[in-house]
Amino acid sequence: MLLFPTLLAAQPPEGPEVRVARLIKELSDADFTTRRTAYQRLAKLGTQGREQLQAAARDADPEVRLRAGQLLEQLRLEELWAPSLVSLDGSRSASEVLEELAKQSGNHVHIGDPYGTFADEKIDVAFDGIAYWEAVDEVCRRTGNRMRPHYDMHTPGVVVSSGSPGDYPKAYSGPVRAQITSAKRHFVEELDYAEGKSDLSHSFHINVQFNWEDQFRIVGYATQPELVEGRTDNHVVISSAQANRASWNATSRGLRQVTSSIKLNPIPVSAQSLQVFTIRWGLIAIGDPAVLELTDLGVGKLHAQDDLTVEIESIESPTDGKVVITLSVLRDLVMPEPYEVVFREYDVELFDDQGEPYRVQNLSPALTDSGVQLRVTFHGASAKSAPKMLKLHYPRLRARRDVELTFRDVPLPVARPE
Repeated sequence: MLLFPTLLAAQPPEGPEVRVARLIKELSDADFTTRRTAYQRLAKLGTQGREQLQAAARDADPEVRLRAGQLLEQLRLEELWAPSLVSLDGSRSASEVLEELAKQSGNHVHIGDPYGTFADEKIDVAFDGIAYWEAVDEVCRRTGNRMRPHYDMHTPGVVVSSGSPGDYPKAYSGPVRAQITSAKRHFVEELDYAEGKSDLSHSFHINVQFNWEDQFRIVGYATQPELVEGRTDNHVVISSAQANRASWNATSRGLRQVTSSIKLNPIPVSAQSLQVFTIRWGLIAIGDPAVLELTDLGVGKLHAQDDLTVEIESIESPTDGKVVITLSVLRDLVMPEPYEVVFREYDVELFDDQGEPYRVQNLSPALTDSGVQLRVTFHGASAKSAPKMLKLHYPRLRARRDVELTFRDVPLPVARPE
């Protein structure tokens, strides 16, 4: 008797949507290992499963709702700290390239006059999903333009104008760009006439400038970056000359650049460069912006959205057209350290019965036992302006993270005094 093998039809590969649906179903499996594996695999898929996870966050099964919500928050966190990626190819003028990069990334670039002349050279570009800052630096390098923050703190973006871009060592991490502006070596000799002794000291500082994308909103930062790794071209391992301190600053409104000095133990003059120089900078950022609209401006009225509860404590009109509103804001987000950071998270708008916006004259925040208190003074377009609607802008997301920036082949000062 002859036996013929049974030929089984090849199963089609599992598509992304089918795979995500199966993994979401496994989030409610009775077996713990199956649930955990499904969660881990969904996390690795990243944004592929976003829409299905959003639907799963409303699932009847509480376990599925919980895990889907956690995965969506993880996605938002990763997006918050990710760089804007840009793609552009062809031959264009520098101004056209910069305008397109800004458009794709949601950033702002101010070109030339009235900010100065601009070298509008035509260049060939082949950017394929690279970070926004790297693309802008490349355009400046190739066209003889330089970049700086706008002088007006209320105007987002950078100014690009004609001038040498310099040869600053640069590093990038997510939406953050850093450049070393200078390296300083100090020799100090002190002669003590009483003792008849001479003391020679040697110190070394590296100055670093940080800036970040417009859409990336920092509300707090570590005052002192930490040295992670440093090694010279002649294999000397460098170390920090200052203690790592957990000191933080809350940002001021409109802040777009921070400069810091890192003190190192003296680097031998025999070293020509730093092959590797890695620093860690602590940041607190907010994202996923939302708006709560209050159309009932009654005192004592509670308004809720997401994890946010808002109460209007008082409304005063001391003069015609002037309105002072005090709000109490309570939410489930853990209070950050330093707590002043939370004051940078909120913006308030007020509109009159004609839909015209009031001008914010002053916003005074305070921390109370029940949460955050915002006392805002507004001025209307006219003496007859009557408040009709209030908008509170707030973030759904706040996260603290250390970003690591690695510089390579950093030239060092090597001259020794005679």
